[in-house]
Amino acid sequence: MNKIIAALILITCSTLLLGQEQPAQKIMNETDFEKEFEGIQSDTEEINVEVLSAKTSEVTPKMGLYFSDMDFEDAYQKHYPYCYGVYVAGVTQNGPSYKAGIVAGDIIMEFDGKITRFEKHLVTLIKSKNIGDEVKVKIFRDEEIVYANVKLDSLTPASSSFTITKDGKVTKAAKKLSVGHGGGGWIPVWYIDNDKLRDLNYLLAEYGFNELDESGMLMHGGGGHGNIGKGWFLGGMGAGYSIDKKKGYQTASGESVTRRMSYSNTFGGVTLDKRIAFSSNLISSLGFMLGWGGHNLQISQTDGNYNWDSMNDDMDSAENNAVELEKNYILFQPKAALMLRILDWLSIRAEGGLMLSHSYTKGWDAVSCEDNFQIDNSPETSYQGYTISIGPWFGF
Repeated sequence: MNKIIAALILITCSTLLLGQEQPAQKIMNETDFEKEFEGIQSDTEEINVEVLSAKTSEVTPKMGLYFSDMDFEDAYQKHYPYCYGVYVAGVTQNGPSYKAGIVAGDIIMEFDGKITRFEKHLVTLIKSKNIGDEVKVKIFRDEEIVYANVKLDSLTPASSSFTITKDGKVTKAAKKLSVGHGGGGWIPVWYIDNDKLRDLNYLLAEYGFNELDESGMLMHGGGGHGNIGKGWFLGGMGAGYSIDKKKGYQTASGESVTRRMSYSNTFGGVTLDKRIAFSSNLISSLGFMLGWGGHNLQISQTDGNYNWDSMNDDMDSAENNAVELEKNYILFQPKAALMLRILDWLSIRAEGGLMLSHSYTKGWDAVSCEDNFQIDNSPETSYQGYTISIGPWFGF
């Protein structure tokens, strides 16, 4: 009877001891740690498939750190009492994690409220987010739990044209349009003089020649420029117009001569333009030209008879004579342009500008043997008007 009672007491005590709550182990042994990871790996395969199928952009968010799977030795050294987590081996300078205060040696326990099982699991969780998302991260550091808010970012420039977010929405990625590389070409310029060439036409009429077309003149030229960075283009251009006319003329002494008129109008200078891209094939630009230019008019007459022994006599007469007139300016031309790319190497360029001038001489000069002589009572002719240009451009 006493043996039966003793056995009942022993069974009751054992049952009570087994029913008591056992204290949690501070560190799991290596075998249990590895078994636990093997058990949860299959549970995350479904998550990986679901998240990766929702994120198809080549540009993915980054935390800006180097990490590795936890092992038993890492957990033991850190006094880490859990069987999950990702070890931070290093942090990218000025990256998202660096800015959030995460340091090497931290253990990431949770990412946006989800337990981080191991390295690939954390990568999957990061990829499930979008660039710019702010995520709360739970960290184990020096036997304490701390939190950090990490704003995810791309560590490389975005290259894709669109992104499919985790909720299935398509968003356009910012795409930087090229403003081109430069080039050059033929530049025809229609110049419309503000004064309708009044002073020149007066002088031509005095010499008996037809007047110039006061509605404008077509100048031909060329130019080019290259990209110097940040949408700025530096180059140069020039254009000119010339006309020659001949006519028979009878001098005051009654001699028949041939009178010739040669007129030229030229300008050129350095250009600086700022381009703005509307699309991959259409750009606009604002800029200016700073340079010089002017008018040159030559009038000559001759009977066509020259004799070496009587050259001085010819000059004394009005039959063989010539005069050259000129007026020069410093020019400033603000302008705007549009360029449409047709082929990789060919574009169409249209430009409009306003020509402004400052003459550094008073009145017109007469040129003789490369010397300039002031012409009394000559007008202060300006070189101001509008310019319009449409032509081909080789390049973009």
